[in-house]
Amino acid sequence: MRHEETARPDFAFLALAKDCAGTVPRFLELLETLRRSGSHVAAFVGENGSRDGTRTLLQRAEARGEIILVPTTFMAGEPERLRRMALGRERLKSELESSGISPRFVCVLDIDNVIATPPTVPALLAAASKLDRPGIFGVSATSRPHYYDLLAFEDEQRSFVTLLDELAKSRTGIVRYYRFFRSRIYPYQRALTSDREIRCASTFNGLCLYRADSYRLGSYLQVGPALCEHLVFNRRLASLTGGAMLIDPGLMLHTPVDHAERSFLPFAWRRLRKLLALPLNRRVHRPNLLAK
Repeated sequence: MRHEETARPDFAFLALAKDCAGTVPRFLELLETLRRSGSHVAAFVGENGSRDGTRTLLQRAEARGEIILVPTTFMAGEPERLRRMALGRERLKSELESSGISPRFVCVLDIDNVIATPPTVPALLAAASKLDRPGIFGVSATSRPHYYDLLAFEDEQRSFVTLLDELAKSRTGIVRYYRFFRSRIYPYQRALTSDREIRCASTFNGLCLYRADSYRLGSYLQVGPALCEHLVFNRRLASLTGGAMLIDPGLMLHTPVDHAERSFLPFAWRRLRKLLALPLNRRVHRPNLLAK
């Protein structure tokens, strides 16, 4: 199989996939372009309950030797999203470790609309080269028009561990919810959008590279209040290695549409569409979903 061309590939990609048939081809194109550039690549993808053809696309890619499809149906049994994602990421990590493949770099990424426009191969290689710097264990992408992933971000001055609770408290109405985004989310997203590297303890933003020897030390699992799985993982690596991470301005993604900054009317319209798309029984049990 193509992912077994060498005992030590340059990159191992780890991704979870659900209902992302529209962007899976972009992910596969990125792998193919990287291989054509001379890099050896392995890819582990966990699929869980897609209804749009995602699984079929991934099965075909596995048959061609492009990826290793990892069963992650157990995720459906976990109702809490952050815990569910942590379990899925940990499973992919375990699959990599048990495969006997020993890459130089591990790339953890989302392959939904985050990867609709993948980074270029030169940008990916340049970002990976920054992992050779002393004290750096991870490098994440940025995105334009703005960096979006506050839940995974942390540095000495800023942390967003209470953000989900604050969001829940603001969902009493669409105006209040929008004001929360305007005052609490959009300003920080803009502040973390820079043409310079940003050094931090934790970041993800849809795609993150790690040195494989460092990645091996981490775990996404936790005991206690639910946190973003990337924050849990990166905190452990920072503690164990004494190192830091970088947000790389050259490793560029497009901000996903569902994370884009909006004026009030488009913001309210998107929430209304989400509400109308839900089954009637869920609308009854979650009356405030207009403000989500």
